[in-house]
Amino acid sequence: MPAYLKIENVGTAPVEGFTVFGVSLADTSSNAGVIGQFGSGNKHGVAVLLRNDLSPIVFAGTLKLEFGTRPQIVSDKHATKEFNRVMVKFGGSDPITGASRSSTEDLGFVLDYGKQDWSEVALALREFVSNAIDRSIREVGDWSGVKIEVVDEAQVRAKRDHTRVFVPLSAEVLAFYNEIGKWFLHFSEPELLNKAILPKNNRNLGDRKAAVIYRRGVRVREFESSDVESLFDYNLDDLRLDESRQASDWEVRHSAGKALANAETATLAVLFERLLNSDRPAWEFGFDIYSLQPNYGDSTEVITRREKAWQAAFTSVAGEDAVLTGKGSVSQLERKGFAPVVGPENLVSAASIYGVATPAKVLSGDELSGREVTEATPDAQAAVDLVWDRLEAIGLTNGKSKPPARSFTSILEGGTMLNGFYREGVVYLHRDLGGSGSVVGGRQAISDRLVVVALEEVAHYVTGATDNSRDFQNFLLDVAVKLARRGEEKVSVRRGRQPASVA
Repeated sequence: MPAYLKIENVGTAPVEGFTVFGVSLADTSSNAGVIGQFGSGNKHGVAVLLRNDLSPIVFAGTLKLEFGTRPQIVSDKHATKEFNRVMVKFGGSDPITGASRSSTEDLGFVLDYGKQDWSEVALALREFVSNAIDRSIREVGDWSGVKIEVVDEAQVRAKRDHTRVFVPLSAEVLAFYNEIGKWFLHFSEPELLNKAILPKNNRNLGDRKAAVIYRRGVRVREFESSDVESLFDYNLDDLRLDESRQASDWEVRHSAGKALANAETATLAVLFERLLNSDRPAWEFGFDIYSLQPNYGDSTEVITRREKAWQAAFTSVAGEDAVLTGKGSVSQLERKGFAPVVGPENLVSAASIYGVATPAKVLSGDELSGREVTEATPDAQAAVDLVWDRLEAIGLTNGKSKPPARSFTSILEGGTMLNGFYREGVVYLHRDLGGSGSVVGGRQAISDRLVVVALEEVAHYVTGATDNSRDFQNFLLDVAVKLARRGEEKVSVRRGRQPASVA
């Protein structure tokens, strides 16, 4: 005797829910947990089953709907093509009027409609079950009015005030039934329906450990475009789907990232535990800062709660002396006595926003840049002294006192080396330029390059102007002109001539 999968719910569905595209009463409900939104799932589901030679039978209360097709030829002057037009045969009594109904009607679409996106029998069954859950929630407040079971042909019959969908039991239909808990959290882990982040629990349909994505408890997809295993699965209430019930990779990552940013301490501890104790990557490590950072409109209370959760999770896993960092600051942190925990830069940036210890919070600007500041070398001090003497002689010190000098060492940044900088009243010159020992031969032994760098940084001190600013350029031009005039005066005196007057 043939077997069927029965999908039953309390409440009688309107016939139009199976026959008219766009008709859905689910999205008018104010009940939490309702899934439907498009008004096309049942219709696409019928077409999917018919394309797979599975003719569904639906009972809307006491009215029976049997679906099939009839051939239709469509032609123009260029081509002729045969389609299979979807039909429904009614039998029994109308659940609303009680009148007998025994007609066959055209549903206005062909069998191939939607086949590019609706390609699996499981997708059709998912829609029927989703709609059954929605109607049960609207009738009794939860999904307890839904019953899914395998029955024989003798049990294919109506039940007053209920909707029943019967699908012939093929191998694909049976596989869906056996894995119903992976398709719907309602039937396997109802306690997780209000959780956005789910602990891994063998929800994949194959051997992979990719993230399994649910929307309001209903399976949407596995993140198949990534071979990296995920630490969690996700149940995202507001994940945006298109009409074919698909969500883009970006939308899934972004929504999952927002959920992770808002996670509880225990969940975040799993994330930090992977960073601390394993070299294996995780899908979550690829979430971008845009999804992890606070959203516009997040309240102070929400952000404060996140800060407490992120900080507590990291400290509980890594300890009080741990610092979450990218690879670039490991040596600096170790020299300062911290325990670096290396993670991806996007995660480090997000953790920093939520108050977790990161290099930006425990290292100075010099340490972050790999610079070590020391007392000025003799050459560095002599170069600053020389520059200052010349500026005083030509009256271009702007009434200021000579700035103190310091030396520093640094690592290459992008293949270049910082020669000097000015900061908060102090001139800094790189040790590679201002090494000790040259001044024993007098100021003339100092390299021209060292003097150039010293002049540039002292000029910043005198003018308070930045590189490439007009004030900075004018000052250096004034220095050049006045030094040139001063040199001209000395030459004239040596030759016994009066120097030319300068207006």
